Amino acid sequence: MKADTRYWGSVRFYKHLILTATALMILVPNIGLMTMLVRHHRLKKSYHAAATEQTLYINQLEERLAYFMEHWDNPDAGADLATKESQLVPEHSNGHSTTDETMLSIPFSVDLTDWRYLLVNDQNPLAESFQPELVDTRNEKQIHRKIRASLELMLDDAKKEGLDIIICSAYRDYELQAQLVEESMEKLMRMGHNYTEAHWLTKLNLALVGTSEHHTGLAVDLVGTDYQTLDEKQAETPEAKWLAEHAHEYGFILRYPEGKEHITGIIYESWHFRYVGRTAAAFITENQLCLEEFLALAEQQK
Repeated sequence: MKADTRYWGSVRFYKHLILTATALMILVPNIGLMTMLVRHHRLKKSYHAAATEQTLYINQLEERLAYFMEHWDNPDAGADLATKESQLVPEHSNGHSTTDETMLSIPFSVDLTDWRYLLVNDQNPLAESFQPELVDTRNEKQIHRKIRASLELMLDDAKKEGLDIIICSAYRDYELQAQLVEESMEKLMRMGHNYTEAHWLTKLNLALVGTSEHHTGLAVDLVGTDYQTLDEKQAETPEAKWLAEHAHEYGFILRYPEGKEHITGIIYESWHFRYVGRTAAAFITENQLCLEEFLALAEQQK
């Protein structure tokens, strides 16, 4: 009788199938575990490096702010400031620095505890429990209820000028901010950046969780309907130019102006506007200050 030479469906086939399945059941989890351990080690190493750089960065900003505040009202510090690499004290529209004899001063009372002057940045994070009084905007975004009337008036007046400005981002809770940060870092790492590089590149464009003004409901990102990309070209749009010229009339300031990156820690964002009230907005805009500088000056004048 001729022996059965079939393999498919034979005893040998099932024996080999069982052995292969058993081997895979042992090898796959272990390979996965080893991969996870290697990745965890690399991420942990990169995280510690990023944390160290973050600490150094924060210390540097604190030193800059301390230097800025120390020399704000010292008329003899002008020469020293001129050679300071960070250029902490900016030139103003009147051609004088804040260290000149014609000292810049705020001509109105500033209550630093007022909600309009809430400062949120790396050195002043919000507690996760912070919750502003929110209302919906016309396009279903959320903002602080106290700024809605001013914001809507500004958008309506822009409309009369033929400019269709929309709110592309407003209030964000911690969960959404964390999601945006994570997505940004993952995208950058897919592009070839390591964890540390992705962290800092993300931080230049997106505040970390707890340090974003969007948590307050007092900040909005505004763009025209014809160009909604948040990049350097946004500043050249008619909507951005109109906002830069008129936003202060409604109590809003360009929160992250060009040339103030060493103070704010955020790149120039022509679309990000923050409510501070009309009086403060006019003063800040006229003197080309950022919010940190305005509040430092107010602190000095107390």
